[in-house]
Amino acid sequence: MRDYSLIYLNGVRKEVRGREALLMLADWLRKEEGLTGTKIVCAEGDCGACTVLRAFPQIDNNPLQFEAINSCIATVAQMDGSHLLTVEGIQNGQELSPVQKAMRECHGSQCGYCTPGFVMALTGALEKHQSLDKKTACNYLTGNLCRCTGYQPIIEAAITAKQSEEHSVSKRYLTKDTVADLSHHQKESLLIKSGLITFFAPVTLQEAVQFASENPGFKVLGAATDMGVQTNKGKPLPKHLLSLHLISELYEVRKEDTRISVGARVTLAQLRRAVEKTNPEFAVFLNLFASPQIKNAATLVGNIANASPIGDTLPFLLVSHGKVHVASIEKGSVQKREIAFSELFLDYKKLALKPSEIITHVSFDETCQDQILKIYKVSQRKDLDISTVSGAFLLKTSLQGKDKKIEEARLAYGGVAATPVRLPEAEKALQGKVLDSKLIHEVSELIGKIISPQTDLRGSQTYRKVLAMNLFKKYGREVLHG
Repeated sequence: MRDYSLIYLNGVRKEVRGREALLMLADWLRKEEGLTGTKIVCAEGDCGACTVLRAFPQIDNNPLQFEAINSCIATVAQMDGSHLLTVEGIQNGQELSPVQKAMRECHGSQCGYCTPGFVMALTGALEKHQSLDKKTACNYLTGNLCRCTGYQPIIEAAITAKQSEEHSVSKRYLTKDTVADLSHHQKESLLIKSGLITFFAPVTLQEAVQFASENPGFKVLGAATDMGVQTNKGKPLPKHLLSLHLISELYEVRKEDTRISVGARVTLAQLRRAVEKTNPEFAVFLNLFASPQIKNAATLVGNIANASPIGDTLPFLLVSHGKVHVASIEKGSVQKREIAFSELFLDYKKLALKPSEIITHVSFDETCQDQILKIYKVSQRKDLDISTVSGAFLLKTSLQGKDKKIEEARLAYGGVAATPVRLPEAEKALQGKVLDSKLIHEVSELIGKIISPQTDLRGSQTYRKVLAMNLFKKYGREVLHG
């Protein structure tokens, strides 16, 4: 059992123990390591000024590469087994990196406070693409904000920069010995204690559920995209933290007949790559889920376990016959069970999990070719924003002459109740009918009568009702007219 988090930082091996391991990564980099190039602005994972690059040997079967993450909302302990790069580590000797040169030559920095985050995000992008066009550059920069320079010079720098062999940080830092050291440590459980807080990262599922049963009130620490924000706002970390990052089986995405099974440690970025062929609409939707920095760390299971009624993936999982697979311990052995999504959400932020259960996997249907699935999200910003209302609609139709007859209907919404919901009354009103403009209008009106959303800062009850009705109208027109 280890008592330290092993990290390689800009090529230097670090063993981080006790209090330091439970600091937020950005705080540790700045205050303990003196690497002040990493900036802290929003402390919520929204602005990207804190962006660093992370390589983690266990992420998936793709070649090991550095990916951008937010360091302000992750603890040091979570980075165990990782190689981290900050802006201080990307130049090659005395020579600036291609991105640094391009930012200087294109005048992509004014006050300079956000600049390191942009540089790191673009460095990560060039590791995958070698050069960037405007669209690709913009996609990789959706998690970075600039208040004074303006984005045009930054985008010009992005499309000007070209990766070279000698400047590839993956080739320079991910040496055989380094990766072997990190991989070796991932086979040994980790226990860190500091004051009243215990952080435990087991290598087996049995160890995980045993810890859960012995520590009431434990919290699973995944990407900390919510818990990290709360901690930065003054809320203390829970006393008993359980990390699943050393359990290799939880990194798997498997196709089993017509079902997709996703482990608790599968990131949203990995998930998007995995379902591009099996669930293409869901893969496209994940592009709007969050910034690259968030998707490279956050997990599908985390989005579920947070139990928010506006969790972006939840309407899709409701119409795709989603199930969560949970584990606990009983008489010394691991016990597993499944919970259908239709039974998972009991009330606001309340799930049908027993106190000592943890979610290990989530599964859902593959989207069939004869099903018409669309997923919608309405928010104040297109990218990197919380939903006001979201919807997932699935119809299976057959041709009856020139008409489309509805054989099956599934409708789900987020943001219209205390939990994400299916609408069986509206589904029944569609079943067996011929789809036409009149039916679309009638079902839209029915949806407005069924739902009773609440008023909050993101929208009034009336606004949410109108949004929900209009989303179905939009879907109906797309199905009807192609």
